[in-house]
Amino acid sequence: MIELWRGAVNAWECDELGHMNVRFYLAKVSEAIANLAEEAGLNPVQRTDASATLIPRDIHIRFLAEAHPGAPIFIEGGFTAHDNTTATAILVMRHSGGRQPAASFRVTLGHASPQNAKDFAWPERFAARADALMAQVPDFAAPRGLALTDAPTPARLTRADALGLETIGRGRFGPAEMDPFGWLRAEFLLGRISDSVTNFASAFPEEWAMHESGGSGNVGSALLECRIRPCRWPQTGDGFVVRSGLKSAGTRVRNIVHWVLEPATGLPWWTMEGVAAPMDLDARKLLSVSDDVTARLETACIDGLCA
Repeated sequence: MIELWRGAVNAWECDELGHMNVRFYLAKVSEAIANLAEEAGLNPVQRTDASATLIPRDIHIRFLAEAHPGAPIFIEGGFTAHDNTTATAILVMRHSGGRQPAASFRVTLGHASPQNAKDFAWPERFAARADALMAQVPDFAAPRGLALTDAPTPARLTRADALGLETIGRGRFGPAEMDPFGWLRAEFLLGRISDSVTNFASAFPEEWAMHESGGSGNVGSALLECRIRPCRWPQTGDGFVVRSGLKSAGTRVRNIVHWVLEPATGLPWWTMEGVAAPMDLDARKLLSVSDDVTARLETACIDGLCA
């Protein structure tokens, strides 16, 4: 792997859990991907005059160690595969001091037109340069709580209603969320979920009980792993609703599914499955789940739900 980004965790990038919010992991990785593209012989893919860009088609992330305000971090990476129009990249965010991995990212990238977001063939020079940038996937980047081969449940608003998926978020995409070509930036695939998940009462009853009692307490919900599948790319002014369900629950973690849908058409913008757990914000460790809460979670699970 080669170094692709280096910087630090800003205080304003951290949330109520006291560590860097998930959206900013993807924001920094997006910069790293642009640098990887340049190393592979492509012209700058994030400039407004670019004739081609890179668009994420599938994203798998593992969050491995907290990144606190002020922490120096860097990202290294390379390619693991490529075909005529797409390539898969592996990136690792590490703490600069001891090189401890903070997160891993496996991203399938489409070589796409900025005008219509459709993939087209790489330039001839790409293959040889990409081959020279090949990297191995470290063991810690392998999926742990997700089956990446799962077929997605067709995400539609009517299907969400039939399954009884909770509404945990709703709004409109704004101009500050867009890339140079007018499409939603990848970081907000996580950002909009992060802004909404505190409303997911059935998946996080411990945190919901804290809010019902007035908001005082030390419980938060931590995302440990996720897979994001973009379906279409929103533009400024498009509406969205987040419909969510509990796929499975164990004694420590729970698998949750989010469908981000367009209310006007009922079609999906993107889907995501995450592995999450309640976190004791004082002890900085995952909470032990009581038998009563475990039973409630198991009752709330929806059979066959996938992202």
